[in-house]
Amino acid sequence: MTETSAKRTGNLAAIIIALWVAEMTQAFGTATIYAALRALIATFKDPVLVGWLVTTYLLVGAGSAAVAGRLGDIYGRRRVLLTLLAVGAAGSVINATATSFAVLLTGRMLEGLAGAVLPLCVGLVRENVARERVPMAIGLMISGASAGTAGGLVIGGLLVDHYSWHAVFIASATFSALALVLVGLFLPRSPQIPRTAPLDWLGGVLFVPAILALLLAISSGPKWGIADGRTIAALIGGIVMFGLWIRRSLTAVDPMFDLRLFRNRQVLVANLATALVSISTLQITLVFSVLLQAPAWTMVGLGVSATLAGLVKLPSNISALFAGPLSGWLTQRSGGRGVMLAGGLLTSAGWLLAMAFHGSIIVLGAILCVISFGATMLFAVGPTILVHAVPPDRTSEAAGMMTVVRQASLGIGAQIVTLLLATHTVVAPEGGAHYPTVGAFMLTMGVIVAISLAASALALALPKGAQVDII
Repeated sequence: MTETSAKRTGNLAAIIIALWVAEMTQAFGTATIYAALRALIATFKDPVLVGWLVTTYLLVGAGSAAVAGRLGDIYGRRRVLLTLLAVGAAGSVINATATSFAVLLTGRMLEGLAGAVLPLCVGLVRENVARERVPMAIGLMISGASAGTAGGLVIGGLLVDHYSWHAVFIASATFSALALVLVGLFLPRSPQIPRTAPLDWLGGVLFVPAILALLLAISSGPKWGIADGRTIAALIGGIVMFGLWIRRSLTAVDPMFDLRLFRNRQVLVANLATALVSISTLQITLVFSVLLQAPAWTMVGLGVSATLAGLVKLPSNISALFAGPLSGWLTQRSGGRGVMLAGGLLTSAGWLLAMAFHGSIIVLGAILCVISFGATMLFAVGPTILVHAVPPDRTSEAAGMMTVVRQASLGIGAQIVTLLLATHTVVAPEGGAHYPTVGAFMLTMGVIVAISLAASALALALPKGAQVDII
């Protein structure tokens, strides 16, 4: 589509703003739970249990992306995006009135369906924006995530400190409603692709219960016992479901989640890098929310309020607003190899600095800027590489596949980080809540550094200085 035709179908600036707000809304819903972590741990007493509010949200988002990306290619991306925003808003309303953990978890799962916003936005960018501007526009979509995270932490912190954790979900519902209105007003109708084969629904979502089963074995296995029937059943069940999912994807005529796309080296590298970044450095909000809000008597926590924790993180989110477009611009000019390598090394250096200097709020704020800028550069390059490597009618499917990888890896990473932080804990003097020790934080950050460096090394698998024309 040319720039002229894009403007003819609607106001280009309004389209970008609507998509930016939609992606910001998804990130806002993800971040608010971090602002409420301390309050939720105080309410439910178990940090590992509360961690499932993060993990299930992300894994449901992964399943949603697997299905919604392909449905968007077939039935129209705008229509599917509007549906997901509406369901996410309903989940937020449920959470705002939740009085039990079971109801809260259910609402979070509904909110998680909005995890497919990014692949749909990527497809809508390619659908409505001139091709020479696509990399920059995708970078802007990633910056929307940074803005949403910043808003979720700051606004969520204020609401938790002055009202309760229920209030953050009222804010999420409001943002979802705003995005729903903007997309409905400014996005033109998307084209639809006629189908000749039935959709492979089971193959699209089977990996979600597979990952949940394996994470259940990892998180609850130590409590149950390694030889306990429940641990063994969860482990075997997860492995079997993974095997069935891979088999369906490789043998289906028109799979919902086409693993055969990984035969393209650029697609494979972009997704592997996304997985490693999501497991490691994108856990920044979880790690530092706990570190900043943990009581000072733990000898590592800074004991700040949820509001102040969000404000400490705010400068890093603002700096990340520029990292996304910069990553797109650099990738367009010189290819993704150098951008991926530079981003990975920068964020790894930031985590190493955090291990050495974590006792000052001001110093931590500066270190967070380094980590976030590098992480955003590293994360934004993946979708741009991907869009260059696939044909237009598979854009949302491929972007959906990457979002599946991202969301699933974020969920796995959140559970890994939660477990690592729980390896060494101290109990509050009044009893109940457990908080990580300095040893637990050092272990967690060390693992994150190692995985981030591995993500950087993947850049060497990309062709040096390669550029691929957008099809």
